[in-house]
Amino acid sequence: MRYFLSAYPAVRVLACAVCGVMAAFLVPCPPAAWLAVSLGSCVLVAVLLIADRMRRPDGRLSAISALCYMVVVFSAFALHASNAFRFVPVPSLLSWVGHDVIISGEVDGRPVGSSFGAGMQLHVKEVFEAGRTTRIDDRANVVVRVPASGGFELQDGDYVRVKGRLGLIAVASNRGEYDSRLQNRFRRIHVQLFCAGPWLILREAPRSGFSLLRAVVNPVRRYLAGSIDQRFPPGRERQFVKSMILGERDLLPEELYDAFRRTGTAHVIAVSGLHVALLAYAANLCLQRLKVTTAGRWLSMVILVSVIALYSLVTGNAPSIQRAAIMSGMMIAGSVLGRKSFPVNSLAASDLIILLLDPLDLFNPGFLMTNGAVMGILTIHGPLSGMVPEGKKLLQRTTHLIWGSFSVSVSAMIGVSPIIALFFGTFSPSGIVANLPVVLFSNLAMYGSLPLFFFHGFAGQLASMFGVSAWFFARLTLFFTLLFSRMPLASVEVRPDIFDVAVFYAALAVVLFSLGRKAWGHAAIAVLCGMNLVLWHELSRPALKPPGIVTVNLGRDVAVLYSSGSETVLVDAGRRPGAWERIRRQSDLWGVAAPVAAVSLFSPDSVVGSLPVSRHPDSSGTLALRSVVVSRLEDNVLRIDSKKRSMLIVSGMARLLRTKGEGACVMLWVYRFTGKQWRELDEWIAAARPHRMLLVPGPFMSAAQRTLLTRFAAGRPGVEIRSKSEQTVWP
Repeated sequence: MRYFLSAYPAVRVLACAVCGVMAAFLVPCPPAAWLAVSLGSCVLVAVLLIADRMRRPDGRLSAISALCYMVVVFSAFALHASNAFRFVPVPSLLSWVGHDVIISGEVDGRPVGSSFGAGMQLHVKEVFEAGRTTRIDDRANVVVRVPASGGFELQDGDYVRVKGRLGLIAVASNRGEYDSRLQNRFRRIHVQLFCAGPWLILREAPRSGFSLLRAVVNPVRRYLAGSIDQRFPPGRERQFVKSMILGERDLLPEELYDAFRRTGTAHVIAVSGLHVALLAYAANLCLQRLKVTTAGRWLSMVILVSVIALYSLVTGNAPSIQRAAIMSGMMIAGSVLGRKSFPVNSLAASDLIILLLDPLDLFNPGFLMTNGAVMGILTIHGPLSGMVPEGKKLLQRTTHLIWGSFSVSVSAMIGVSPIIALFFGTFSPSGIVANLPVVLFSNLAMYGSLPLFFFHGFAGQLASMFGVSAWFFARLTLFFTLLFSRMPLASVEVRPDIFDVAVFYAALAVVLFSLGRKAWGHAAIAVLCGMNLVLWHELSRPALKPPGIVTVNLGRDVAVLYSSGSETVLVDAGRRPGAWERIRRQSDLWGVAAPVAAVSLFSPDSVVGSLPVSRHPDSSGTLALRSVVVSRLEDNVLRIDSKKRSMLIVSGMARLLRTKGEGACVMLWVYRFTGKQWRELDEWIAAARPHRMLLVPGPFMSAAQRTLLTRFAAGRPGVEIRSKSEQTVWP
């Protein structure tokens, strides 16, 4: 163990910790089992250390002692992760799911607004129901319906009372989509409360005692936001600077956010190591005069670390900013102590601290992406930038500078692209070039904003001058981002699995190690082996037969993909525009051909007409393709026929009774279900004998009628109820 990553002890410990956290989810063991392993290995390590002390006066450890120490770290993190994931506090908010309650607690983080309302996290202290108050220590998501006029202004640390109904967090609606319930469980949040409006929220007086949030963090955040609002003209540039400096990405228009994502430059608006490095560099320049003495160096370290920690809290303390702040603090402390620091080791140590605070951060995409990008820069940038040596002439220096910036972008993209593809299914080739101007001008915009903040309080004209310069650079940043996002192949779909990503990083590690030793043949073999593993992994996957009918859940609405094998017809696309990408992604995941025609049942004609399909029904409601025929029998009644199957889509029981559907797959919207509808539907099924049937409960159906409808479907094979969290897939 002395020679295995001898300069990187934190990397060794981090590897054991990561394996322990993963084992907590992959191995079906209760926390008590991990506790027993951890205690047993601790005792064994203590015994072995005593034995090594007696047998080896030189202080060296035996291999078995080092191995047992690694088992201690492994089992301790497994216990920590298992306890965090599997246990909930007692009492828990889960006990009030489905109840109308009043919860009291502190706002945890900055509330986030959207077109649908506002959301925030609440550290709940009390629950009030039916005249009884219960003390609790739990967390909940709060969703507030906010009217167009606004009226919702809360900040981190406010103590509030909120009235609403508690419910479980929704799971993924469709295949491969974001699982909100699982991701919130990683953050130890299991419920959400829906609040009808801000009038049901009461902000109470602050609790007694000192609060860092109320006394320092919130005033600094208000000062920074106010200075941007006053010194920047309204527009996208102001929103961009706020998102870049304060982490308020929800203020950024959807078009701009999508442009940053498509060009692979979204890291610019995610507060991370880049912003911490720029802030630390600017603060370090101002503290140079203090570093002439030992006391001055310690004072400058305290000031720098305090500034970085304050900035981390002001911007929301996300995993990326946490990692950057801890890593910067370690490197600054190392320089003051005169200790040589290894950036990779500092990165591993900061990750260890983050995982020690919350081991479930390992499954946070932001945590993985920021580590991938930083690790790529630390390991790849040096050899890549060295390919163009720095000369003495102006042209050589300029070329080296441009190539150095380009190599930083390429290194970060190599490190983070597999993780982005794993979680989001996209890769941005344009990011290789787009990062050069976008990162350059965004850095200049941030540097222009720093003196703006300094002079805003006492020199307004000077602050406005810096505001104009920052606005100009922000405008250039947005110009180049939009320019590259509109280029062909700005973003391509790539969907690797965890095996492909693991093979990529393993091959990359072997290649970098071989290139460092100038073993070119070993590097080439590693690349070829990695490509072969990925290729054979893809070929070994079982070929799935594409289904004939797939439903796509769109909240309360549902879309239907009807495939004949060669052509696909889309029925409905939600009540609002913007669902096309979601529907197309589902057709790709299920192996169904992209829709070539769209038909409306409930969706407005404007929504269906805006879809990028080539065919729509004619004035009579008929659509004839090569292998599919769609007929509108009457209002809200569609029949789709092909050689393989027929489908009947009907809204309402009365229309169904007037329609014949012998042997067809039937999809029926049911708005009322009592004993009368039970008998009518039972008789229709007996007469028509549909192949399959999907019953979609209406939005205003009572709970008792839903229960009766569920009982009806449970007693009849081939009949099922539409679920908002599961798709219906028929062959």
